[in-house]
Amino acid sequence: MIVESIREFNRAAPFVPYEIRTASGERYLVPHPDFVFVSPRGSYVIVVDAKERPHHLNALLIERASPLNGRHRRKAIKRPH
Repeated sequence: MIVESIREFNRAAPFVPYEIRTASGERYLVPHPDFVFVSPRGSYVIVVDAKERPHHLNALLIERASPLNGRHRRKAIKRPH
């Protein structure tokens, strides 16, 4: 389950920034564990962007979570519909 991968990314030492991608193609940057919250049962994830706006993501709609591996992103990415 992808939510478990998100939890593992957050516990990694040292932390590596990662990106969450939804089924609709939206991408959310997680530069630090403080920018993401996973609900206790894993049914939703909240990602806070650089402007402190929360983005509530249904866990069923998260397609993948992947480390950035040195790729630099300018800001949290949210593609318009």
